[in-house]
Amino acid sequence: MSIAKFNEWLQVAGFFGIIASLVFVGLEMQQSRQTAIADIYQQRTAMLIQVQTTQFVPEQYQDVRIKDLMNEPLSILEEQLLQYGWLPWFAYWENNHFQYQMGLLSEEQWQSSRNTMRNWVRRPGFEAWWVDERSSQRESFAQAVDEVIEEEKAKQ
Repeated sequence: MSIAKFNEWLQVAGFFGIIASLVFVGLEMQQSRQTAIADIYQQRTAMLIQVQTTQFVPEQYQDVRIKDLMNEPLSILEEQLLQYGWLPWFAYWENNHFQYQMGLLSEEQWQSSRNTMRNWVRRPGFEAWWVDERSSQRESFAQAVDEVIEEEKAKQ
């Protein structure tokens, strides 16, 4: 092989090396962007939960939650407090769903969130609350909640 032919092969190899490097840099930039978006989303969720939980005294909510778990009747005010207490949980689950969609939360972790969500969707009054709340959620998350509701209905 002549030196000229060898030089041509080196240039082709160098060209492919540059292309591979650019692809790698592009993938790294995409991953960094996804991580930044996920971090911003996480911070947004934390702020939302903080705002939501400042609307009531945790002890009040805890008392109402215990009454609910004991199947004791709730007043209209207690029912509203209980339902307002659901909002931080849904913010948490919605964030988990977003992280799952981004590939940053494993299937196992998302299924764990879905399993805890099941406890809420079984509660009397949940579906009526969800009809009002559904439109304030991302559509893909709302569909995921709808799936959990349908799965629970199928078990009954």
